[in-house]
This record gives sequence, C-alpha cells and structure tokens, in this order.
Amino acid sequence: MNSRERLQMALNHQEPDRIPLDLGSGHACKFTKYFYKKLLDYFGLKEDNLEIAQKPYQLVYASDKVMDLLGCDVRNARVKYVKEHVSPYVREWEDEKYTYFTNDFGTTYRMPHKQSLYYDLYDTALGKAEDEEDDAKYIWPCPNRLVPGTRKELEDYRTAGFLTTTCQVFGNGFLQTGPLVYGYENWLAMLVAEPERCEAFIDKLYQKKIEWYGYLFDEYDGLLDVTAEADDFGTQRGTFCSPKVLRELIFPYHKKLNEFIKKSQPGIKTTLHTCGSVYEVIGDIIEAGYDCLNPVQIAATNMEPERLKKEFGKVITFWGGGINTQATLPNGSPEQVREETKRNIDLFAPGGGFVFSPVHNIQDDVPIENFIAMWETFQANCKY
Repeated sequence: MNSRERLQMALNHQEPDRIPLDLGSGHACKFTKYFYKKLLDYFGLKEDNLEIAQKPYQLVYASDKVMDLLGCDVRNARVKYVKEHVSPYVREWEDEKYTYFTNDFGTTYRMPHKQSLYYDLYDTALGKAEDEEDDAKYIWPCPNRLVPGTRKELEDYRTAGFLTTTCQVFGNGFLQTGPLVYGYENWLAMLVAEPERCEAFIDKLYQKKIEWYGYLFDEYDGLLDVTAEADDFGTQRGTFCSPKVLRELIFPYHKKLNEFIKKSQPGIKTTLHTCGSVYEVIGDIIEAGYDCLNPVQIAATNMEPERLKKEFGKVITFWGGGINTQATLPNGSPEQVREETKRNIDLFAPGGGFVFSPVHNIQDDVPIENFIAMWETFQANCKY
C-alpha cells in the first residue's frame, strides 16, 4: 500500500496498513525555521537557502529528503505565482529595533532584530475605519495566476505514490481575515454591532477566494487530493464569538466555498484548520462540508480525544492531535512524550479517520530528543 492509498483509506474511515503520518507538509503540520535546523543537524544534513512557506510564522517547506526520512505520507504543492498584480500596501522596512513588512491585505507585521522567532501583528489597513465610507477606501488584493508548469511537481509526487495537498490560502478565513484588516477588537465588535459591514467584507472575500481557487485548479486540475482552508474559531476555552454569530455570518460562506471546490474537483477532500476549543461547532464544520479537522487542539476545553473520537470520529478525519504542543512536546520529558503519543494513537486511530501529526507546527522550543521520542513512538505503534 502506498502513501496515497493509505491516506485515502483513512480519509474514508477505514483502517489501512498503518496510520498515515504528516510531519512537515500539511497545514499547521510544519516546522519553524529554527527547529528545522535542529532536525537537519540530527540527521546530519545540510540545506542551503531554506524556502519559507509562511513568512509571519517563519515556517519552512521541509525537503523531500527530510520527509522521506521521517516517513511522511503527504506532499504539498509549493505554489508560486506570476506577479500580475502587486498591492500598493506591500512594502518592507526596518528601524533600530524591528524589521517590518506589510502584505497585500495591508496587514503589517514586525519582528525584533534580537531574540526573534517570528513576526507579530503590528498594524492593519482599516484599523481606524468607522463606517462604510471608510470601508470603501480599502484596496482589495487581486489573486495572481500560478506560474505555468508547476503542476509537474505534483505529477511527480503522484507517480511516487504520495497524497497531495496545498496549504496555501487566499488571505485567511471568513472569520479571521477581518481582524487582519480591521484589527481584532474592531472586527469582533463589528460582528455583533454592525453585521452588515462584516457580511459585505466576507462576501467580497468569498468572491476573491473563488477566483483564487479557479487559478489553482487551472494549474493543478485533477492532481490535488486535499485542500485546506484556515479559520481559527477557537480560543483556549471556547469560540472567539458566539456559535450563533458563526452560524449566521461565517458558516454559510464556508459551505458555499466547499460546494464550489468539490464541484470543480470531484472527489477532492477539504480540510479546515481551526485552533482552540471548537467542540461546540464541530457539527457545523461537518455540515459546512469539511472532511478533515486540523490541528485538533486536545488541550483546549472539551477537546479531549475520547470525546472527539466518540462523537465525531465516524464523520470527520482528525488530522492532528498526536501530541500536545503547548505543554508535553516542548516541556515534558521524553518518557512523558512517549506516553502521551501512545495514548493518543490508541484513542484516535481505531476505525481510520486519523492522520498522525502534532497539535500545530513544531516550534523552536521543542527539544530534539522529545521530537524523536514522539516519532519513534509513532513508528512503534502505527500498525493496525
């Protein structure tokens, strides 16, 4: 059984020859630049010019050599664009303390020169907007077409027997793009006090996403097994806003987007990346058409593996949840890492519907011995 066959069985809630593994490929399954260097040192490898997958978080595209060594069953499309449209917001600069950049949505991030690991959100384009007249001044980014010929990469992965995915998205989700344009406090207040302004923004974002997916499928038609959208609904203890607001304003657009994706690419599976405690809305996520949930933040309220598997394990695939990356993986002992990894495998794996990956990207503070303890425990317990 090759990797693609293994994933397809698991995604269809069947038990393949072993549990599928994603380390370094899917959404929120990657390595920060600094941890990745630890991994290279461990394997005695050297890679020059690391390719950054997500600039704010300093995540890298892991090389095929590293993913082969780890036994990763997934490969992603390293989407590259023809720069037909350049947003007037885009720029980079620095001062004596920070390096800054503004992306095409007008979101500004900054990173300290010293002791820095990633960029923090610093400013937004409509942070001072007060009404629809101010909203109308916003300059929407235009999706760019993909560089012609990049589909060969995925053709080669298919030939080699890997499952293929893309972790890139246009902007963020229908809930979480708003804070990147208006700022968190403004956007969350608008959702309750001025929902009509939010819906106008969300509807425009939906149209832009449809255009972006059109370009994506023009290049990768028939070659993508799984896509991913990102929309963090959860905090550590609950949802960012009430489930009622999510159901009225946000989920209808996720459902429409899934319908478009699955009509455009029959047979494709879709993943929703959403952090935090999302137990209250997992049923809504399923109803919106998502096949997979990532990263499965098991340390958040009501997100215990036993509860999730029992209530939702037959209808959605848990792509993640392998080990707690907030506490155990960075701060536990190797033995604690082994115990938790084994326990979560035993809970999530039966009946399929599980892809092993840690809860979120591997950060710089994770000791390499803990990562290896997790990986070795998976290897020893991955057979059905």
